[in-house]
Amino acid sequence: MRFESIVLVSHVTDLSGPSEAVENYLKSRSKRLGVIFHPFHYCADRRSRMKEYDGKFLHREVKQGGWALPPLLTYVKDALFTLFYFLRLGGRFDVYLGADPLNTVVGVILKKLGLTRFVIFYTIDWMPERFSSKWLNAVYHWLDRFCVRNCDAAWNISPRIVDVRRSQGLPDSRNILVPVGVDLEKIELPDKSATEPAALVLLGALAPSKGVDLVIDAFPSLKERFPQLTLHVIGKTPHDAVEDGVVYQPYEPRLKALGEGVVLHGAKPHDEVLAMLPGYDISLALYKPSPNNLSQWADPSRVKDYLACGLPVIITPVPEIHKDIAELEAGVVVDYAVEPLAEAIGSLLADPQKWRRMRGNALAYMQSYSWSSILDGVFEKSFKA
Repeated sequence: MRFESIVLVSHVTDLSGPSEAVENYLKSRSKRLGVIFHPFHYCADRRSRMKEYDGKFLHREVKQGGWALPPLLTYVKDALFTLFYFLRLGGRFDVYLGADPLNTVVGVILKKLGLTRFVIFYTIDWMPERFSSKWLNAVYHWLDRFCVRNCDAAWNISPRIVDVRRSQGLPDSRNILVPVGVDLEKIELPDKSATEPAALVLLGALAPSKGVDLVIDAFPSLKERFPQLTLHVIGKTPHDAVEDGVVYQPYEPRLKALGEGVVLHGAKPHDEVLAMLPGYDISLALYKPSPNNLSQWADPSRVKDYLACGLPVIITPVPEIHKDIAELEAGVVVDYAVEPLAEAIGSLLADPQKWRRMRGNALAYMQSYSWSSILDGVFEKSFKA
């Protein structure tokens, strides 16, 4: 696909995700590309960012507005900055791609003003109770339905959200599944034909809902059974350390207390992560089963990165992808508890042949998940809608 002019607007975290992948895809396929990113309120750098590309070359970048505001005021600030940056970019684009309702509402307004022609509503995350406040949740879902009614195409990150859109009356021609992809061209795989697994990796923000407590509790007994075992942690505790309204203590001291064999790498840029992951052997994706866990509606990018780097995944049955992992034997699905986790890890450490078979299955599974091929297909389908 080639685009005369397109603008991408999204909220982002400290880690790379689908929106950054879309930006990377569009850079080489757009004559004129504008990118507006708003970090969530819990990110280390809260400044909204505007980037303007001429072809694949970055023409200018601006960062502003990193004020420490309450979450609700942060969202209002972000919407105003979207309008401000859109006008600074020239005030007219053929295509507006907005991720989440707040950003897409702005796109719908701009279309009604004649400043854009085609609006794509990209749902990267969705859940019935997105906010603990009833009235805020009601506003979120009203905006969500407004975007569904007024967008030209709706992109949805998981089959569960596709089903939600169908129940909202969205025609299948505009209701498009956009699974998370992988930058396969950036991954260099080492020869592990004679390797015995010994290195675990945990990637992502360190939070209770990500199973960090399970890893801490399971590691000592595993280390005793397998002295060569190491645990690599790529990520950090968010600076506000709040989940579901509850403040929790940073995980780094508890991880360091596990002693020899635990390596804390901190947060890394996505390209560095893709360079590091192939060097490990077994990956961990331990989502806590909970009605408020966003991952049950998502397609977690870290799981796809793990698999594409040849790492069998130990995963809990929360995101939909766990079904494929079980069926294809690309990892092990476990209950959210210490003993099943330790048993699953131990089974792979003790059986290198089983581990190598799962490694091969993981690599084969991801061959059809190149970001470029996924986005080629969904853009083509979007404009046929």
